[in-house]
Amino acid sequence: MFEPSKGAADALEEGKFVGYPLIAATLGLSAIIALAPFPFGSMDSRVIAVWVVLLSAVLLLASLQAVSARDLAFLFGFAAVGLAWILVVSEQLARTPIFSQQLVAPIWKIASSILGEELDGSVSIARNQPYFSAGSQIACTLSMVCGFLVGRNRRAAASLLMSFAVSALAYSAYGILAFVFWPNYLLWHQKYNYLNSLTATFVNPNVAATYFGAAALAWTLMLSNVVKGNSAGATRRWSELVSSFFRNPSRRTVWYFTACFIIFAATFLTGSRAGTVLSLLMVTGAVGTFYRRELRTRRLLLVFPIAAAFATLAALLIFAPRVNQRFGAEGFFDVGRWNAYTSSIDIIGDYPWLGSGLGTFRWVFPAYRSGDIPSYGIWEQAHNTTLEIASEMGIPFTILLGAAWLAIFLILGRGMLRRRRDAIFPISAFWIGLLAILHSQVDFPLQIPGLSLAICPLIGMGLAQSVSSKREVLT
Repeated sequence: MFEPSKGAADALEEGKFVGYPLIAATLGLSAIIALAPFPFGSMDSRVIAVWVVLLSAVLLLASLQAVSARDLAFLFGFAAVGLAWILVVSEQLARTPIFSQQLVAPIWKIASSILGEELDGSVSIARNQPYFSAGSQIACTLSMVCGFLVGRNRRAAASLLMSFAVSALAYSAYGILAFVFWPNYLLWHQKYNYLNSLTATFVNPNVAATYFGAAALAWTLMLSNVVKGNSAGATRRWSELVSSFFRNPSRRTVWYFTACFIIFAATFLTGSRAGTVLSLLMVTGAVGTFYRRELRTRRLLLVFPIAAAFATLAALLIFAPRVNQRFGAEGFFDVGRWNAYTSSIDIIGDYPWLGSGLGTFRWVFPAYRSGDIPSYGIWEQAHNTTLEIASEMGIPFTILLGAAWLAIFLILGRGMLRRRRDAIFPISAFWIGLLAILHSQVDFPLQIPGLSLAICPLIGMGLAQSVSSKREVLT
């Protein structure tokens, strides 16, 4: 086991890069955050395999740094969820399950009777499908653990956040140009769907909306941090804060404001209803959290939510005509999704313990598809990640995963409310994670590797930066 010196731990806390391994890990993880959205959202299994290999290398390099007892507690939490996932997937893949022989999918007996030949059954309704679908979840978990280990260093944490923000800005600029000049193309491929929506390098505009919404949140917080720093924080009046922004803005303030404008424009052009509304709400929540002390000092803390709601509504009415058009034509929610949710609940009822098999939703759903769902279209996702995980992996694992996410948000929430120095890290991680989780309850953004590999390292980084910088290092 690597045993770091006390000096290495002090340097890690002070934000100094400790040797070449941490520098290499930071550069590698930053590159993954920046490049993951590019190849069509990294949906191809070969691309995911590349990310898994690179993330494993980053994990190896990042693990060479100082480790504290508190770090081990976080890592044990990740390990507990990982071991539970391995147990479920291994049982789904086994031809003779160790613990779940009675949970073999009924379809194997039906197929045996039809073919007149005894088939070896499995928990999964599709042989070996969990193996082929495991890559994206492995990559997502690895990226969060890497974000935690790398993000313990404050300079590395800043590099991860900036890599995400700058790469998202580049994708948004490309997306706007492509939407104007090449609306029929997705990168170099012909585009047949979502011709009236900006998708950038993603296939689905709802995923693009979450990605750009998260980036808008990051840029807004960085802009707020610069403005607050230029105005000497809470020691100045609001009039002076506004004056420093409009009358004498620094070059960085102008650059960050321009980036915010471009990112918000890309978010609105996606036409995603939930993605746009949730993005605006999360941005206002992040800004309110960042300026909470100033708002409390001036007795505006209770007024801010009302003002934020009106600002969100005004932004939708003025700057998001495509979103308004979809609200007018389709309402707040698609009727087909409610029926898809009830069908997914029926799947969970028949496969409650270990699910129907990771990655098998598209195969099992047709047998449960409600007759009230329009006949056109293929439902490859449940449009609710929680229900899809429960149907594919079972209720016990879903509860464990939900508890893990709840613990993550509690830690991030505690960190963003208590930390004074570098509070931007836990604040951005909390609200970006909340945006992705909430949108995943009506869609599937977190199931797309190009998005999850971009934001999960930030969540891990936020966890690392949520705790006090005073640790006891294991030597």
